[in-house]
Amino acid sequence: MSTLGVTPSDIRDAGFGLAIPGGTTVDAQIQKLIDKAEERLLAAVPSIPRRIAAGTLPAALAKGVVEDMVLRVIKNPRALRQMGVDDFQATIDTAVSSGALYVTGDERALLAPPLRGAVGSVRIGLPGWRLPGA
Repeated sequence: MSTLGVTPSDIRDAGFGLAIPGGTTVDAQIQKLIDKAEERLLAAVPSIPRRIAAGTLPAALAKGVVEDMVLRVIKNPRALRQMGVDDFQATIDTAVSSGALYVTGDERALLAPPLRGAVGSVRIGLPGWRLPGA
């Protein structure tokens, strides 16, 4: 069972018209992707469970990121970037952009804890150093 409560049924519902077959074998494969996605997401942003429990992060937001991660793989499991028809050609994408289970920078930023404290500048120079006349 997933930490965030994402199920294969949730993945099908989030698929926006994508025909994902049913059955115990497919559901087991989807569940494995869900578990991997959650592990990677929690490794990237470890504060997620604590912030959900505290009510400072909506659980639906984290669940949505897991759904998006899994759907990227389901939509393009063979990592095809380009396909031809006559004299069939296929280009496999070896970059992270497709076919891989990953957290995007935007997703990480969406779930990152808010910055706290003052933002300022760092003084450069030797201690006690001042501009003449300052």
